[in-house]
Amino acid sequence: MKESEGTKLLEGFLNGAKEVVNQKQELNRINVFPVADGDTGSNLAALMQTILDQVSIQTNSIKDGLNQLSEAAMMGARGNSGMIFAQYFYGLSTSYDDALVAEKALVYAAQEASKKAYQAVLEPKEGTILSVMHVWSEHLVEQIEHGNTLIEALTVAKRQTKAALEQTQFQMAVLKKNKLVDAGAKGFYYFIAGLTEYFCNGDVSHYEKMQVDQQEAIEEHFLSEAPRYRYCSEFLVKQLTIEFDTFKAQLAHYGDSLVLIGDQTQVKIHIHTSEPARLMSYLVSNGQVTYQKVDDMQLQYQIGQNAKAKIAIVTDSIADLPKDFSLEHQVHVLPMNLLLDEETFLDKLTIEPDYLQQRLKIAKSMSTAQPNIKTVDTLLSFLEGKYDHVLVISVAAKLSGTYQLITQRIKEKQLSSNWIQVIDSKLNSIAQGLLVKRAVELVEADKSFETVVNELQSLRERIFIYVAVADLDPMIQSGRIPQFLGKIAQKASVHPIVSLNEEGDGKLIGASLSQKQSLKKITKKVSGFANKQRLEAVYVTHVFNEQAALDWKTSLNARAIPVDAIVESSAAIAISAGQSSLAIAGVLKEEEK
Repeated sequence: MKESEGTKLLEGFLNGAKEVVNQKQELNRINVFPVADGDTGSNLAALMQTILDQVSIQTNSIKDGLNQLSEAAMMGARGNSGMIFAQYFYGLSTSYDDALVAEKALVYAAQEASKKAYQAVLEPKEGTILSVMHVWSEHLVEQIEHGNTLIEALTVAKRQTKAALEQTQFQMAVLKKNKLVDAGAKGFYYFIAGLTEYFCNGDVSHYEKMQVDQQEAIEEHFLSEAPRYRYCSEFLVKQLTIEFDTFKAQLAHYGDSLVLIGDQTQVKIHIHTSEPARLMSYLVSNGQVTYQKVDDMQLQYQIGQNAKAKIAIVTDSIADLPKDFSLEHQVHVLPMNLLLDEETFLDKLTIEPDYLQQRLKIAKSMSTAQPNIKTVDTLLSFLEGKYDHVLVISVAAKLSGTYQLITQRIKEKQLSSNWIQVIDSKLNSIAQGLLVKRAVELVEADKSFETVVNELQSLRERIFIYVAVADLDPMIQSGRIPQFLGKIAQKASVHPIVSLNEEGDGKLIGASLSQKQSLKKITKKVSGFANKQRLEAVYVTHVFNEQAALDWKTSLNARAIPVDAIVESSAAIAISAGQSSLAIAGVLKEEEK
């Protein structure tokens, strides 16, 4: 193959990518396998757009071009078909042998790539993208080995692949029932059709460039039936410390729709799971996790089937709420990033309580970070067109940059204040959770957007929180307490009582010689509200101290202070308040004028 033909081949790959982008809507429409979520076209188009953005035809060789293609595909892959496609590109790049004549190197690499695509899937099924990949690759090899030119081989292979595509509607029951060919298989056909038409005839596919944000893109699953597993998760893991086949086999225990791209050095994982935190614990114990994405398919399904309100409620993971409250009431939660030494986790999604408890004891550095820009942008894009209005309730701006970040992104995206508004809760933890709870009650009662915003802005002034700290180390480490004062307090066995001021900044309101004494002081203060019949709602939270929280609830109930819920603190609160901390928050009735 001449150098000019090598360049033309790479241009053909890019032309195939354009053709897939062009067919996004059709591929979404016919998507019914493995789940009828209508997103195969979007996922494949996003993959191809990443390739178009990152791959240059100005390379030293076909091998270099295929390496670029593979690297871009790994970063851009999402969804089952996208991951399988990316594994195919990975197989092309790793199997291409420069020592062979270019035509033979290409078709033999395609044959090996098909095998690697099958290996990437835990339970390969015929009648899918895998089948058409196999047919295309085998016919390429057959034609070249019979002495035909690459143009002839591509032409025949395209024709045979189209026939194989038509057969997919008879190979799987769900496709036969819907009288459809497989969406992923058709996406692959469009790709090789675009490649063939360009290389053989010079035909160029014209397309409109997509604006795709890969690293934090939310997969929008238009599910027609409830998903078996709640979360669609993706991870990028480097430097595996166990055998690849063992790693793959063990991953199968965490869910389904498992697809892997890569090898021992770097592997990207796609899996549907209900236990992303347990899965993350396994991953960090066997490699270095450099990327993670977790989308709530169950929430998306519920919204698609029956949205509970016309106003979306969004908050961040620092808001502590009763278990399953967010899913039951369709609250969208932006996860904070947790940084423990060199590892990063998503709050309330990818870190287990037991693992966090262990790390809190040994971590040299611990901190939290606001959700990143891409996470916020993709959630805002997801909400557009689904709700009449969106209300975001953020952790206190004095404690985190989350409020400023979301406000800035809304401004950047030029979203109307008539559609979306952000409230600085000036609260955190269960106090913020109580404000979110009230927001849910208002929107589910079909109150107007203006009424909801006004009521919440008034209510936040009547929510209190008191924290009985047990361990000063996290507060000293984070700088909330000056180090020299913290050391003195520790030597004197002083246990601070912390609250928030009117602006949402932390303040010290007292101290005791034990946490037990701190709880007595807090109980006395809250009893004053109860005696005046001013309490509307009360939450208690704890950091790995459930029994103490239950005992405190009993004590509070005995003093006519009913506790509506005991909530486990978020990991973000655990990092800042420390292990065994206990807190109480409540809503006060308005004082009679």
